[in-house]
Amino acid sequence: MTEFLLPALLATALAGLVRGFTGFGGALVMAPVLLTLIDPISTTAIVIIVNVVAGILQAREIHREADWSIARPLCYAALLTAPIGLWSIHVLDIERVRQIVGAIVLLATVALLLRWRFPFSIRQPLGTVALGGSSGFLFGLGGIGGPPVVLGLLAERTPARIARATQLAYFSLIQVFTLLAMAASQSLTTRHLLLGALLSPIYYLGGLAGGRLLTPAREPWFRRASIGVLFAVSAFLSSAR
Repeated sequence: MTEFLLPALLATALAGLVRGFTGFGGALVMAPVLLTLIDPISTTAIVIIVNVVAGILQAREIHREADWSIARPLCYAALLTAPIGLWSIHVLDIERVRQIVGAIVLLATVALLLRWRFPFSIRQPLGTVALGGSSGFLFGLGGIGGPPVVLGLLAERTPARIARATQLAYFSLIQVFTLLAMAASQSLTTRHLLLGALLSPIYYLGGLAGGRLLTPAREPWFRRASIGVLFAVSAFLSSAR
């Protein structure tokens, strides 16, 4: 148990810090470490549990600061396409899809740095369908649905705290539905719940620390940190085997 606890706690604290500052990216930090310690299904379950718990504990802050005119439509679109992603697990080469998504995320992130304008806005119906739909599909396919929404908000130059809260609102809602789906399919075990309960306080406290780092003076760093996490996501996905 000690061999699990120390690396898991350290990874969870760092993951919470990243999520707290940028509004996403916690799974990217946490999952690779957990995968060296436990099986993939347990890793997925624990990552979802800690995010759901953190979302519930932050519900008041998220509700106050999020742009729900963006978050709600994205959720509707994602919930429609997530089942297609789940079905596609059985017919697509997931590792190949991950590599393709990684390449797309890399190109889109570079385009943001070059100030290239996306052909649609996340606030427009086409943007909602394209970004929310692709995010839901990728969540269903392998839990990698964050980049489309993050890219859409960064392209809009949404103020940092609003972008962060909107991302937290969207991801928290999607993860609640994912957790319910796992429970309905009997994929959750008592062990998952216990480990999730053990790591959730550390994840939440890391998130609080990350959120407090996002002061008005540090808002320029929000975009830089978000782009840095996107580059890390693209590298992680592109190197999938």
